[in-house]
Amino acid sequence: MLCLVGIGLTPKHLTLEAIDTLKECKRVYIESYTSSYAEGTISELELRLNKKISALKRKEVEEGIRELLIEAKKENIALVVFGNPLTATTHVQIILDAKKAGVKTKVVAGISVTNYLAKTGLDEYRFGRTCTVVAPKENFSPESFYGVIEKNLNAGLHTLCLLEITEEGKLMSIREAIEVLEGIQKKKKNKAIDRALLVALSAAGSSKEEIVAGKAEKLKKHKFNGMPQSLIVCGKLNEKEREAIGELNE
Repeated sequence: MLCLVGIGLTPKHLTLEAIDTLKECKRVYIESYTSSYAEGTISELELRLNKKISALKRKEVEEGIRELLIEAKKENIALVVFGNPLTATTHVQIILDAKKAGVKTKVVAGISVTNYLAKTGLDEYRFGRTCTVVAPKENFSPESFYGVIEKNLNAGLHTLCLLEITEEGKLMSIREAIEVLEGIQKKKKNKAIDRALLVALSAAGSSKEEIVAGKAEKLKKHKFNGMPQSLIVCGKLNEKEREAIGELNE
């Protein structure tokens, strides 16, 4: 059996179901390219489980899934994921590949940044599609995420922007994300990001957690000490949201 297990945002977020499942697995692997812990280390997780956890890179998961599935046919193995599994398309594909290969699967939910959205004062039901902000690189400058933000804004909805993590493990900061969005905004000759209220989430779920609301210039100047970081581009606020934003994010 292949067990896809969410391990939350810190080692303390591990649920009883996750612990029981992982203890039943012969081997445990972790994919470390979609996020990272906001606080704590994989070594702490290993001590808690009394198990060795082997790290896999993106290529090893996306192109080496056949080897994992062959292994899962013989015994229980686990692939642990920061936050909640199946949020990323890659993880859904793993379940589909397992089904085609005749491998049984089990999914254990974990705590994710989306569980902290309401803590900002925003209504969870008023969020549109989530996107990931990606920095431009040589011969690669994606902008589709900006289109997602625009569509959500036109519908009056908020946008959760997850921030890029590179193959080398570098996490994008809120400042960098805003600068990327401002660059696209300038090319499009609109003021969508300048006009919007933004909410920054830094190290959600940890002792370093920060939630700060304001315009782009304010957030770019703020020094956030924790990682990973996320950004919310607010759509139309209702009366309760305006009150909560003001009270909770001073």
